Amino acid sequence: MSSRARVSEGHIEVARRVKSIVHSIDPEAKVYIFGSAARGEATAMSDIDVMVVTGVVERKYEMMVKVYRSVEENVELHVVTEELLEKWYRRFIPAEELIEV
Repeated sequence: MSSRARVSEGHIEVARRVKSIVHSIDPEAKVYIFGSAARGEATAMSDIDVMVVTGVVERKYEMMVKVYRSVEENVELHVVTEELLEKWYRRFIPAEELIEV
């Protein structure tokens, strides 16, 4: 089974909405689902871990405010640079659990 096949359509739709909002600020940003949603282990109580990799991290709080005001689902947003993804997050998130939307 592919990594993406484990992610529910509902979680993918939420991440797509996040991506649309983020792209209004940084059209080059990449958006990923990770955590329990990416592993197919999410429950009704789980949040949806979404990572935004951006070159304009100085607009991080603008992205977060827009997402949290627009998306009702329980999203945990991580806005990072490519460097932070590679140096920090990759230590804890296996490549197969970082699913691009």
